[in-house]
Amino acid sequence: MTSVHDVVIVGAGFAGLACAKRAAELDLSVLVIDRQPSPGRYIHTTGILVQEAQSSWPAPAELTREISRIRLYAPSHRHVELESTKYRFFATDTVGLMKFLVDETRRAGAEVRFNCEFNGVNTRDCYIELNDLGIKTRYLVGADGVNSRVARSAGLDHNTRLLKGLEWEYEPNDLIDDCLHCFVDPAIAPGYIGWVIPGVGATQVGLAVNQRQNADIDSFVASIDSRFDLSALRVTAKRGGMIPINGLLRNFFTSQILLLGDAAGMVSPLTAGGIHRSYRYGKLAANAIADYLQDSGTNPGIVVRAAYDDAIWKYAARWSFDNLPLTTCMEVGVSIARLFRRVAGKVFYDRFAID
Repeated sequence: MTSVHDVVIVGAGFAGLACAKRAAELDLSVLVIDRQPSPGRYIHTTGILVQEAQSSWPAPAELTREISRIRLYAPSHRHVELESTKYRFFATDTVGLMKFLVDETRRAGAEVRFNCEFNGVNTRDCYIELNDLGIKTRYLVGADGVNSRVARSAGLDHNTRLLKGLEWEYEPNDLIDDCLHCFVDPAIAPGYIGWVIPGVGATQVGLAVNQRQNADIDSFVASIDSRFDLSALRVTAKRGGMIPINGLLRNFFTSQILLLGDAAGMVSPLTAGGIHRSYRYGKLAANAIADYLQDSGTNPGIVVRAAYDDAIWKYAARWSFDNLPLTTCMEVGVSIARLFRRVAGKVFYDRFAID
């Protein structure tokens, strides 16, 4: 038997669930499919929420750990500390968070199916049919990650500039200062940074590099072991994935298909953060889809593109990160800490004023 829906969303990640929950609240018939066997089974993110994301879709206190400070290290491990009394980050139990988001989405009225793999589509009359699944939909959303199958099936653009990220979870260590420890060192993390995060029931240690570089997390861990005593801790989990930094794709929608989240390149080209954008544009897309299907409104892709915040300064900063002598810049910057704190504050807090 074929099931018919207003909206089918491929991918039960942050963007897909935000879109599904809002669409269900608007009385659309919504189905989310995901090839994972269960929520959060395969994690490809650090799970750090910026303050805006936590305000948009609040995670329970038991799944989060509030962090207000950032310690930014130069290659010599000299550092500058950033702190704001008005801004917070939130480390999360990411598996627990994904289960919570799925439960919230189901309570809103959307159906979420796991162990359900997308295998392409055919368009018949006014509907899109998902191959081999017995599913028809009036509108299809591809929120299926950086290498989106929906994008390939629909002939849409794909991500071309990527970072390669790896993260190891260690046992918790109460001796680690309660802040985000960020290491900028082109020799160890070409293209991005290394990090240590006092997480929820874990110590998160990660490294992200340009896609053609080797992410040598063993060397990174060895270089910081004297500071954090990681060798005394047991590794409890490992994860990794690709992060798009090319910005919003040019062709990310058709008349009946829209890409969201990593699939559409909705990730900051500078900080590689994407959860808040997933929440924001997932909800915006749902509103636009409801208007499009119910009232013959504007194509949702046009609505999302018009609203998308694609700050030019972030691309300029990314170019500087990739092309300037970063080691020298960092060491000089740490030496003139006041100015450096203002610039770094703009990057991490998206504002120049740091308390």
